[in-house]
Amino acid sequence: MKIGVNAQFLQFPATGSGQYLTHLLEALSTLDQHNDYLLLGARPITKAAPAGYPYHSYPVPGPLAKNKNSEKVVWEQFTGPAAARKEHVDLLHIPYFAPPLIRRTPTVVTIHDVIPLRLPAYQPNSKIKAYMQLIARAAHHADMIITVSQHAKQDMIDALKLPAEHIRVIYEAAGEEYKPVTDPEQIAQTRTRYGLGERYIFYLGGLDQRKNVPLLVQAFAHLHAQSGDPALKLLIAGNPDKQKGPLFPDPRPVAEELGMTDKIVYRFVEEEDKPALYSGASLFVFPSLYEGFGLDPLEAMSCGAPVVCSNRTSLPEVVGDAALSVDPEDIRALVDAMSSLLNDPAKRAELSARSLQQAQRFNWRKTAQETLAVYEEVIRKKK
Repeated sequence: MKIGVNAQFLQFPATGSGQYLTHLLEALSTLDQHNDYLLLGARPITKAAPAGYPYHSYPVPGPLAKNKNSEKVVWEQFTGPAAARKEHVDLLHIPYFAPPLIRRTPTVVTIHDVIPLRLPAYQPNSKIKAYMQLIARAAHHADMIITVSQHAKQDMIDALKLPAEHIRVIYEAAGEEYKPVTDPEQIAQTRTRYGLGERYIFYLGGLDQRKNVPLLVQAFAHLHAQSGDPALKLLIAGNPDKQKGPLFPDPRPVAEELGMTDKIVYRFVEEEDKPALYSGASLFVFPSLYEGFGLDPLEAMSCGAPVVCSNRTSLPEVVGDAALSVDPEDIRALVDAMSSLLNDPAKRAELSARSLQQAQRFNWRKTAQETLAVYEEVIRKKK
């Protein structure tokens, strides 16, 4: 079997879809020695494809390629599917929400979530609304849908009216690089680079509206006031200056109003620093209102971090009983959960041990095995 893969997100390796694609390809390369894989994209990639897979670029022709939005749509709907036919692939896997409306090759689509269809703020203009309507219609033409949680599956049934029997839930996993960092010197050096002391709370996961970061800042201010620890800091991964507008509420005015400006560090976090920051954190806190999966708390748990997590959407599936789960809109509950862990080293150690145990339930080899089974099911039905 020759499997084509839409590899557009190799251009954006730090995104969730980019991480998913990279880890899946690496796991498939060690698992599947029988099928051939071909990666397809609109533009050449700047470095080698994961696991040495062949990569062919098929540019969008003419002036449409000059505009990134039009290039994206044309490639997804026309150029990419035409490339798959030209390469005679038996199946095309599209690892993000972008199925072609007209399908001439058996197609598997991974839909991580339908957040833009569930949260109106994520369709801020008519162009995005039209695009979402297009791909929502196209999802009905896919031979099989993969999604990453039971909650996301139910969302797709409700929002897209997709039949349950056409959806397979296959969990994601943290990468193998996410494991406890036990070298105190490495942790200390990483803390110093980010302007942190020995006690800090860590948040990573984006600054957009559903991530609930301004409320986290408010909760931290309450916690700081009652902790009696002037050195306690909150590290928020990201740069609020990079993304602005109603979809990205700036948490800094909230921090300034509450006198927390010098207690909160906003920094883009390098991928190679994440394991040490997770491992060295007093707590990892994730108050998101809506997730398709919840990779960030899973990465934190894989490093043994004690986690305080939202109890919404897919997150209970990911963290199980290995985190303190709270209503993300209840500031007092969030403060109490953080305080209870900060003031109880034994409870933190217990939660850290449970985090490591829970994280072992998820691995990319299992994800790859179940994905390969979907490929084989689709091809078998087509014969």
